Amino acid sequence: MSLFCCPNCMAPLSRQQNRMVCPTGHSFDMARSGYVNLLLSQQISQKHHGDDKRMVRARSAFLAGGYYDPMRQELIRQAMVEARPGMTVLDAGCGEGYYTAELVRRLREGGYAPQAAGIDISKAALQEAARRETGTEWAVASCFHLPVAAQSVDLLLSVFAPYCGEEFRRVLKPRGRLLMVIPLENHLYGLKEAIYEKPYRNTVKPFELEGFTLVQKQELRYAITLTSHEEIQNLFMMTPYYYKTGAADQQKLALRERLTTPVEFAVLCYQRTG
Repeated sequence: MSLFCCPNCMAPLSRQQNRMVCPTGHSFDMARSGYVNLLLSQQISQKHHGDDKRMVRARSAFLAGGYYDPMRQELIRQAMVEARPGMTVLDAGCGEGYYTAELVRRLREGGYAPQAAGIDISKAALQEAARRETGTEWAVASCFHLPVAAQSVDLLLSVFAPYCGEEFRRVLKPRGRLLMVIPLENHLYGLKEAIYEKPYRNTVKPFELEGFTLVQKQELRYAITLTSHEEIQNLFMMTPYYYKTGAADQQKLALRERLTTPVEFAVLCYQRTG
């Protein structure tokens, strides 16, 4: 049985050849690359949504350079503390599966045989995720309307993704865990300095979340140096800054061959209360 539920009636979905179906007859075709589209048209207004192919390629290339590996390893370290045989794992906002796939690999190697799924609103990202990890379920869906049954998830990941407290509490089992990664004040400040006349620091909200107890917090701060124009462009294009800047600001990076910037993350582990 799939971890996913029908987005129309929330009945369980099952795989039948190249589609997912629920007992009431709703049917969803599987894409050739291996994901299913469970995003209802009324859930989002744009015709094209999420990261496009160019942004996905840029982020995949940047992540392959290992620049965020310390954060990924801390995320996995905290997740492995919660490892249980047959546990269910959901990545809400999984992107191209960089974090999901590594966690699933580690859980399998540990003999935990997890049931894992990832959702994202970007079809381009899920095409990459499905190629990266074939044993995980992938679906186009919104974090604000998760196609997952209530109290069915042991561990929920949210890495640089929208926080949807009500939905996260709904799908997590009692005392289930939420692992969240957020950027801290100076994250990518060196990139902002290279682009903007008046660079700004990130606003970090209080770590307390309604309905959750903060179990563990680990902050990571270090600097990375990119030594090619291609790497700099990949970093720039994978961020929202690329689409929020005009041609003049984008041109500032056109001839750069070297860029040093701080990267700062908080890896936060919460337990659902009640």
